[in-house]
Amino acid sequence: MHGRLKVRTTAEQQEIKAKERAKKLAIYKVAMDRIFSKRKSGELDDEILKITGQVLTENPDISTLWNIRKETIVKIKNTTPDLVDNYVSKELTLTEQCIRVNPKSYNSWFHRSWVLDKGSNIDFQAEFLLCDKCLELDERNFHCWDYRRIIVQMSKTPLENELQFSTNKITKNFSNYSSWHYRSELLPRIYPSSSGDTLLDDQKLAEECNLIQNAIFTDPNDQSAWFYQRWLLFTKKESDSKENSKNSGFLSVLNDELESCQQLRDLEPNNKSVSCCDALTAWGTKKRFCNL
Repeated sequence: MHGRLKVRTTAEQQEIKAKERAKKLAIYKVAMDRIFSKRKSGELDDEILKITGQVLTENPDISTLWNIRKETIVKIKNTTPDLVDNYVSKELTLTEQCIRVNPKSYNSWFHRSWVLDKGSNIDFQAEFLLCDKCLELDERNFHCWDYRRIIVQMSKTPLENELQFSTNKITKNFSNYSSWHYRSELLPRIYPSSSGDTLLDDQKLAEECNLIQNAIFTDPNDQSAWFYQRWLLFTKKESDSKENSKNSGFLSVLNDELESCQQLRDLEPNNKSVSCCDALTAWGTKKRFCNL
């Protein structure tokens, strides 16, 4: 009928897609042939960066192409070091485009961390913003978490800032297991214990337990806070000192946790996580009292 759009049949759609794939494959083969030809002849220049970049924005997970780009950047650094910062900026732009295509592309994140060492004027604030955006999309993107650890170290960012970042993430979503894990790495470095009972000092340990209680009372079935609680209460510093087991502050924390678990058990009598925590905390408390 006149004025109506023609609806393509399934066969027609498949034929169109097949032609598109064939066209892309032909372009891909030409590009790869050109790349390897230039590499073989030692032509590591702007053209090879352009072609590899075009291929990688379509498929960021071709490790060989990232290695060719590394070779090219190293050559530029050795021959014209004054131009390196400009090339580093281009690499950061490319990797960001590739991360948008695949936020969990190992090769893209690894290349980005590699290229940071080659520049002398890195905007670390922009790097943190990229991490923030990626973790908003997927809070368990471990490639992004690993990259964040790298830029924290390179930028000499205070660990207290990162701890606050972790707190904000957890407060927003108690099920953010990656933030709990990140927290377990930061806390012993910021608030180390003077005894052998735990990895943290007593005051910070009590504060962390309050945070855990908020999480488990909000969602007793979520495992993230429970795993963190076990690490927090039953991971000890290596020490042979008998006096360490007489830490009354830690006993107080254990008793508070036991009482909290018992209260939650009354509310959730059939919850296996609560029952397990209750028994484990009671065992820990009993063991500490026996050591006094």
